[in-house]
Amino acid sequence: MIKFESVSKSYDGNMVLNDLSFHVEKGELAFLTGPSGAGKTTILKLIYHALAPEAGAIYINGQNTCFIKHSDIPWLRRAIGIVFQDFRLLLTKTVFENVALALRIRGLDEREIKARVMETLKMVGLRHKSDNFPQALSGGEQQRVVIARAIAAEPMLILADEPTGNLDPETAAGIMSSFKEINARGATILIATHNRDLYHNSGRKVFRIASGTAAGTVVRQEES
Repeated sequence: MIKFESVSKSYDGNMVLNDLSFHVEKGELAFLTGPSGAGKTTILKLIYHALAPEAGAIYINGQNTCFIKHSDIPWLRRAIGIVFQDFRLLLTKTVFENVALALRIRGLDEREIKARVMETLKMVGLRHKSDNFPQALSGGEQQRVVIARAIAAEPMLILADEPTGNLDPETAAGIMSSFKEINARGATILIATHNRDLYHNSGRKVFRIASGTAAGTVVRQEES
């Protein structure tokens, strides 16, 4: 599903990723971890084409996205659900409207939108909050709205950047339960996190990133 081949990326002349190679299989729930500045967020941005590599190849579901036309980038992103740490919810819209937005962009009719949004909110335990505005929700509830928004269109791939970074352990465990349920339905999920508790003894694949060096960015794959 995700394959990096000798990918390099730098900012202002500083190498962040150097000759990076790794892959995530279709249907996996995997973790990306490492120290601050190792390039975790950069890797996610390369996957959904917010950034382009300077060298190497990136394959998403078999397609080399390094050669994708600019006009096709929105179509690539429609196949990817993104969970941001800072939520990025629209504060003037209800929970329902925040989740429905991505479906309206895709041109679904209102009956299907309503059914899919309510089913998705039920999955993350927020169906009863559909008419609330984000300000009325706790941090954990807001994060679950972000997850619902990311999965409502049933993407083949979900990327999560520090999805539990500001949450207490109990709420973080609830967020992970949501991800596991989504993964069980067939979605491939890659979670970038500092939180060892998310992947420790989970039985999932963990990619541990070390900072780029002259010899290349080191990725240690290990089972948690």
